[in-house]
Amino acid sequence: MQFPDHFQQAHLPTPIIPFCNFFKELDTYTVLLKRDDFTGVELSGNKVRKLDFLLKDAQRLGATRVITCGGLQSNHCRSTAFYASQLGLKTTLVLRGQVPAQTTGNLFLNQLLGVDIHYISAEEYESVNAIMENIAQQSPEKCYIIPEGGSNEVGAWGYIKAFYEIIEQDKSIETIVVATGSGGTHAGLLLGKLLSKSPLNVLSVNVCDDAGFFQDKIDGIMGYFCQRYEKHLKWQKSDIRIIDGFVGVGYGEIGLREVETIKRLAQQEGIVIDPVYGAKALAGFEHYLKNKQIPGEKILFIHTGGIFGVFPYADFF
Repeated sequence: MQFPDHFQQAHLPTPIIPFCNFFKELDTYTVLLKRDDFTGVELSGNKVRKLDFLLKDAQRLGATRVITCGGLQSNHCRSTAFYASQLGLKTTLVLRGQVPAQTTGNLFLNQLLGVDIHYISAEEYESVNAIMENIAQQSPEKCYIIPEGGSNEVGAWGYIKAFYEIIEQDKSIETIVVATGSGGTHAGLLLGKLLSKSPLNVLSVNVCDDAGFFQDKIDGIMGYFCQRYEKHLKWQKSDIRIIDGFVGVGYGEIGLREVETIKRLAQQEGIVIDPVYGAKALAGFEHYLKNKQIPGEKILFIHTGGIFGVFPYADFF
Protein backbone atom coordinates (compact mmCIF):
# COMPACT_ATOMS: atom_id res chain seq x y z
CA MET A 1 0.00 0.00 0.00
CA GLN A 2 1.26 3.45 -0.95
CA PHE A 3 0.36 6.00 1.70
CA PRO A 4 0.19 9.78 1.21
CA ASP A 5 3.09 11.80 2.54
CA HIS A 6 2.79 11.92 6.32
CA PHE A 7 4.73 12.49 9.50
CA GLN A 8 5.83 9.47 11.48
CA GLN A 9 5.63 10.73 15.05
CA ALA A 10 3.61 7.68 16.09
CA HIS A 11 5.79 4.99 17.66
CA LEU A 12 4.96 2.05 15.43
CA PRO A 13 4.24 -0.78 15.34
CA THR A 14 2.43 -0.82 18.66
CA PRO A 15 2.60 -4.21 20.42
CA ILE A 16 -0.09 -6.86 20.49
CA ILE A 17 -0.28 -8.75 23.78
CA PRO A 18 -2.61 -11.39 25.24
CA PHE A 19 -5.12 -10.63 27.98
CA CYS A 20 -3.86 -12.73 30.89
CA ASN A 21 -6.75 -12.66 33.37
CA PHE A 22 -9.58 -10.38 32.25
CA PHE A 23 -11.10 -12.95 29.88
CA LYS A 24 -9.80 -16.06 31.62
CA GLU A 25 -13.27 -17.64 31.83
CA LEU A 26 -13.93 -17.31 28.10
CA ASP A 27 -12.07 -20.35 26.84
CA THR A 28 -13.93 -20.23 23.48
CA TYR A 29 -11.88 -17.22 22.39
CA THR A 30 -8.26 -16.13 22.22
CA VAL A 31 -8.41 -12.43 23.09
CA LEU A 32 -5.56 -10.04 22.30
CA LEU A 33 -4.96 -6.37 23.06
CA LYS A 34 -3.28 -3.90 20.70
CA ARG A 35 -1.57 -1.23 22.78
CA ASP A 36 -2.32 1.84 20.69
CA ASP A 37 -2.02 3.76 23.94
CA PHE A 38 1.73 3.41 23.25
CA THR A 39 1.77 5.54 20.08
CA GLY A 40 3.58 8.42 21.80
CA VAL A 41 3.18 12.24 21.79
CA GLU A 42 2.49 12.35 25.54
CA LEU A 43 0.35 9.20 25.68
CA SER A 44 -2.01 10.34 22.94
CA GLY A 45 -3.27 6.93 21.84
CA ASN A 46 -5.11 6.43 18.57
CA LYS A 47 -5.17 10.16 17.82
CA VAL A 48 -1.51 10.24 16.79
CA ARG A 49 -2.05 7.90 13.85
CA LYS A 50 -4.62 10.28 12.37
CA LEU A 51 -2.58 13.38 13.18
CA ASP A 52 0.44 11.99 11.33
CA PHE A 53 -1.59 12.54 8.15
CA LEU A 54 -3.70 15.53 9.15
CA LEU A 55 -0.85 17.72 10.36
CA LYS A 56 1.25 16.85 7.32
CA ASP A 57 -1.69 18.03 5.21
CA ALA A 58 -1.84 21.22 7.30
CA GLN A 59 1.87 21.81 6.71
CA ARG A 60 1.48 21.13 2.98
CA LEU A 61 -1.18 23.85 2.79
CA GLY A 62 1.02 26.33 4.64
CA ALA A 63 -1.03 26.52 7.84
CA THR A 64 0.44 28.18 10.91
CA ARG A 65 -2.51 27.41 13.20
CA VAL A 66 -4.77 24.38 13.58
CA ILE A 67 -8.31 24.55 14.92
CA THR A 68 -10.16 21.56 16.33
CA CYS A 69 -12.95 20.70 18.75
CA GLY A 70 -14.22 18.28 21.39
CA GLY A 71 -15.39 17.96 24.97
CA LEU A 72 -13.60 19.53 27.93
CA GLN A 73 -11.54 16.37 28.43
CA SER A 74 -11.07 15.57 24.75
CA ASN A 75 -8.01 13.38 24.27
CA HIS A 76 -8.05 14.34 20.59
CA CYS A 77 -7.87 18.06 21.38
CA ARG A 78 -5.00 17.65 23.84
CA SER A 79 -3.17 15.34 21.43
CA THR A 80 -3.57 17.84 18.59
CA ALA A 81 -2.26 20.68 20.74
CA PHE A 82 0.86 18.80 21.83
CA TYR A 83 1.61 17.38 18.39
CA ALA A 84 1.12 20.79 16.75
CA SER A 85 3.40 22.39 19.34
CA GLN A 86 6.16 19.93 18.42
CA LEU A 87 5.82 21.10 14.81
CA GLY A 88 5.83 24.79 15.69
CA LEU A 89 2.13 25.22 14.92
CA LYS A 90 -0.30 27.17 17.10
CA THR A 91 -3.58 25.63 18.24
CA THR A 92 -7.11 26.85 18.87
CA LEU A 93 -9.47 24.49 20.67
CA VAL A 94 -13.26 24.81 20.71
CA LEU A 95 -14.39 22.88 23.79
CA ARG A 96 -17.92 21.89 24.79
CA GLY A 97 -18.62 22.90 28.40
CA GLN A 98 -17.96 25.56 31.00
CA VAL A 99 -14.65 26.36 32.63
CA PRO A 100 -14.51 24.17 35.75
CA ALA A 101 -13.55 25.50 39.17
CA GLN A 102 -10.54 23.18 39.16
CA THR A 103 -8.87 21.86 36.03
CA THR A 104 -7.39 18.41 35.70
CA GLY A 105 -6.65 15.76 33.09
CA ASN A 106 -6.47 16.82 29.45
CA LEU A 107 -7.86 20.28 30.14
CA PHE A 108 -5.07 20.99 32.60
CA LEU A 109 -2.51 19.89 30.01
CA ASN A 110 -4.08 22.20 27.40
CA GLN A 111 -3.80 25.10 29.82
CA LEU A 112 -0.22 24.11 30.64
CA LEU A 113 0.58 24.31 26.93
CA GLY A 114 -1.00 27.75 26.71
CA VAL A 115 -3.27 27.05 23.74
CA ASP A 116 -6.13 29.31 22.72
CA ILE A 117 -9.38 27.84 24.11
CA HIS A 118 -12.98 28.80 23.27
CA TYR A 119 -15.61 27.34 25.62
CA ILE A 120 -19.08 26.87 24.15
CA SER A 121 -22.35 25.35 25.36
CA ALA A 122 -23.75 21.99 24.28
CA GLU A 123 -26.33 23.83 22.19
CA GLU A 124 -23.67 25.92 20.47
CA TYR A 125 -21.61 22.79 19.87
CA GLU A 126 -24.27 21.54 17.47
CA SER A 127 -22.90 24.20 15.11
CA VAL A 128 -19.24 23.65 16.01
CA ASN A 129 -18.06 23.28 12.41
CA ALA A 130 -19.49 26.69 11.56
CA ILE A 131 -17.93 28.14 14.71
CA MET A 132 -14.50 26.80 13.72
CA GLU A 133 -14.93 28.17 10.20
CA ASN A 134 -15.77 31.58 11.65
CA ILE A 135 -12.69 31.54 13.89
CA ALA A 136 -10.55 30.63 10.88
CA GLN A 137 -12.01 33.42 8.76
CA GLN A 138 -11.39 36.02 11.47
CA SER A 139 -7.83 34.90 12.11
CA PRO A 140 -4.94 36.74 10.43
CA GLU A 141 -3.12 33.40 10.25
CA LYS A 142 -3.46 30.57 7.77
CA CYS A 143 -5.68 28.07 9.62
CA TYR A 144 -6.30 24.37 9.11
CA ILE A 145 -9.49 22.93 10.58
CA ILE A 146 -9.43 19.38 11.95
CA PRO A 147 -12.87 17.89 12.65
CA GLU A 148 -13.86 16.26 15.91
CA GLY A 149 -11.67 13.24 16.60
CA GLY A 150 -9.61 13.88 13.46
CA SER A 151 -12.30 11.86 11.72
CA ASN A 152 -12.35 12.67 8.02
CA GLU A 153 -10.99 11.25 4.79
CA VAL A 154 -7.43 12.44 5.57
CA GLY A 155 -7.38 11.16 9.14
CA ALA A 156 -8.75 7.80 7.95
CA TRP A 157 -5.32 6.99 6.53
CA GLY A 158 -4.07 6.58 10.09
CA TYR A 159 -6.14 3.46 10.65
CA ILE A 160 -5.79 2.18 7.13
CA LYS A 161 -2.09 2.07 7.97
CA ALA A 162 -2.94 0.45 11.32
CA PHE A 163 -4.96 -2.26 9.58
CA TYR A 164 -2.00 -3.19 7.41
CA GLU A 165 0.18 -3.17 10.51
CA ILE A 166 -2.18 -5.57 12.30
CA ILE A 167 -2.39 -8.12 9.50
CA GLU A 168 1.38 -8.03 9.20
CA GLN A 169 1.80 -8.62 12.95
CA ASP A 170 -0.62 -11.54 13.21
CA LYS A 171 -2.26 -13.07 10.17
CA SER A 172 -4.43 -15.40 12.29
CA ILE A 173 -6.55 -12.62 13.87
CA GLU A 174 -10.17 -12.95 12.70
CA THR A 175 -11.91 -9.92 14.20
CA ILE A 176 -10.91 -6.41 15.33
CA VAL A 177 -13.03 -4.53 17.90
CA VAL A 178 -12.54 -0.86 18.76
CA ALA A 179 -14.40 2.06 20.35
CA THR A 180 -16.05 4.64 18.10
CA GLY A 181 -16.92 8.18 19.12
CA SER A 182 -16.44 10.12 15.89
CA GLY A 183 -16.20 7.30 13.34
CA GLY A 184 -12.71 7.82 11.94
CA THR A 185 -10.97 4.85 13.50
CA HIS A 186 -13.65 2.40 12.37
CA ALA A 187 -13.74 4.00 8.91
CA GLY A 188 -9.98 3.63 8.53
CA LEU A 189 -9.98 0.00 9.64
CA LEU A 190 -12.83 -0.88 7.29
CA LEU A 191 -11.16 0.92 4.39
CA GLY A 192 -7.99 -1.03 5.19
CA LYS A 193 -9.98 -4.24 5.04
CA LEU A 194 -11.44 -3.32 1.64
CA LEU A 195 -8.16 -2.07 0.18
CA SER A 196 -6.28 -5.18 1.28
CA LYS A 197 -9.14 -7.53 0.38
CA SER A 198 -8.83 -9.06 3.85
CA PRO A 199 -11.55 -11.36 5.26
CA LEU A 200 -10.95 -9.95 8.74
CA ASN A 201 -14.06 -8.63 10.56
CA VAL A 202 -14.19 -5.04 11.86
CA LEU A 203 -16.61 -4.08 14.66
CA SER A 204 -16.85 -1.05 16.90
CA VAL A 205 -18.68 -0.14 20.09
CA ASN A 206 -20.33 3.27 19.93
CA VAL A 207 -19.75 5.47 22.99
CA CYS A 208 -22.38 8.06 22.05
CA ASP A 209 -25.40 8.35 19.73
CA ASP A 210 -26.50 5.01 18.23
CA ALA A 211 -25.65 2.42 15.58
CA GLY A 212 -27.61 4.17 12.82
CA PHE A 213 -25.84 7.46 13.45
CA PHE A 214 -22.43 5.83 13.14
CA GLN A 215 -23.31 3.78 10.10
CA ASP A 216 -24.18 7.07 8.37
CA LYS A 217 -21.10 8.86 9.74
CA ILE A 218 -18.63 6.10 8.80
CA ASP A 219 -20.27 5.60 5.41
CA GLY A 220 -19.80 9.32 4.76
CA ILE A 221 -16.12 9.33 5.72
CA MET A 222 -15.50 6.32 3.48
CA GLY A 223 -17.36 7.96 0.60
CA TYR A 224 -15.33 11.18 0.86
CA PHE A 225 -12.16 9.10 1.07
CA CYS A 226 -12.95 7.29 -2.17
CA GLN A 227 -13.78 10.56 -3.92
CA ARG A 228 -10.64 12.37 -2.81
CA TYR A 229 -8.20 9.53 -3.41
CA GLU A 230 -9.97 7.99 -6.43
CA LYS A 231 -10.43 4.58 -4.85
CA HIS A 232 -13.08 2.31 -6.32
CA LEU A 233 -14.35 0.36 -3.33
CA LYS A 234 -17.74 -1.20 -2.73
CA TRP A 235 -19.58 -1.72 0.54
CA GLN A 236 -23.03 -1.52 2.06
CA LYS A 237 -24.07 0.20 5.27
CA SER A 238 -24.77 -3.23 6.73
CA ASP A 239 -21.01 -3.91 6.42
CA ILE A 240 -20.46 -1.20 9.05
CA ARG A 241 -21.00 -3.32 12.15
CA ILE A 242 -21.70 -1.48 15.40
CA ILE A 243 -22.10 -2.96 18.89
CA ASP A 244 -24.81 -0.72 20.30
CA GLY A 245 -26.30 -0.36 23.77
CA PHE A 246 -23.29 0.59 25.91
CA VAL A 247 -23.42 4.37 25.84
CA GLY A 248 -24.74 4.30 29.41
CA VAL A 249 -25.72 7.66 30.87
CA GLY A 250 -24.28 9.49 27.86
CA TYR A 251 -21.11 10.65 26.18
CA GLY A 252 -18.49 11.60 28.74
CA GLU A 253 -20.70 10.30 31.56
CA ILE A 254 -19.88 7.14 33.46
CA GLY A 255 -21.69 4.81 35.82
CA LEU A 256 -21.04 1.66 37.81
CA ARG A 257 -20.41 -0.49 34.72
CA GLU A 258 -17.59 1.74 33.48
CA VAL A 259 -16.07 2.12 36.95
CA GLU A 260 -16.03 -1.63 37.53
CA THR A 261 -14.56 -2.29 34.07
CA ILE A 262 -11.72 0.18 34.66
CA LYS A 263 -10.98 -1.21 38.12
CA ARG A 264 -11.02 -4.85 36.98
CA LEU A 265 -8.71 -4.18 34.05
CA ALA A 266 -6.27 -2.31 36.29
CA GLN A 267 -6.33 -4.97 38.98
CA GLN A 268 -6.29 -8.02 36.69
CA GLU A 269 -4.00 -6.81 33.89
CA GLY A 270 -2.13 -3.79 35.29
CA ILE A 271 -3.52 -1.66 32.45
CA VAL A 272 -5.46 1.61 32.69
CA ILE A 273 -8.22 2.33 30.20
CA ASP A 274 -10.11 5.60 29.83
CA PRO A 275 -13.74 6.05 30.96
CA VAL A 276 -15.10 7.88 27.90
CA TYR A 277 -14.09 5.45 25.14
CA GLY A 278 -12.19 2.45 26.39
CA ALA A 279 -14.32 1.41 29.36
CA LYS A 280 -17.59 1.55 27.42
CA ALA A 281 -16.09 -0.30 24.46
CA LEU A 282 -14.49 -2.97 26.65
CA ALA A 283 -17.76 -3.52 28.55
CA GLY A 284 -19.67 -3.96 25.28
CA PHE A 285 -16.96 -6.20 23.88
CA GLU A 286 -16.99 -8.41 26.99
CA HIS A 287 -20.79 -8.70 26.91
CA TYR A 288 -20.75 -9.79 23.26
CA LEU A 289 -17.97 -12.28 23.91
CA LYS A 290 -19.85 -13.84 26.81
CA ASN A 291 -22.88 -14.23 24.56
CA LYS A 292 -20.73 -15.60 21.72
CA GLN A 293 -21.78 -12.79 19.38
CA ILE A 294 -18.27 -11.96 18.13
CA PRO A 295 -17.33 -13.78 14.91
CA GLY A 296 -14.16 -15.84 14.85
CA GLU A 297 -12.03 -17.32 17.62
CA LYS A 298 -8.97 -15.04 17.70
CA ILE A 299 -10.10 -11.51 18.51
CA LEU A 300 -8.17 -8.24 18.80
CA PHE A 301 -9.35 -5.35 20.97
CA ILE A 302 -7.63 -2.00 20.32
CA HIS A 303 -6.69 0.11 23.35
CA THR A 304 -7.12 3.63 21.97
CA GLY A 305 -5.47 5.45 24.88
CA GLY A 306 -6.79 8.49 26.74
CA ILE A 307 -5.30 7.77 30.17
CA PHE A 308 -5.46 11.44 31.27
CA GLY A 309 -9.24 11.23 30.94
CA VAL A 310 -9.37 9.04 34.06
CA PHE A 311 -8.32 11.76 36.49
CA PRO A 312 -11.41 14.02 36.26
CA TYR A 313 -13.51 10.99 37.32
CA ALA A 314 -11.43 10.14 40.40
CA ASP A 315 -14.37 10.73 42.76
CA PHE A 316 -16.26 7.87 41.09
CA PHE A 317 -13.65 5.42 42.36
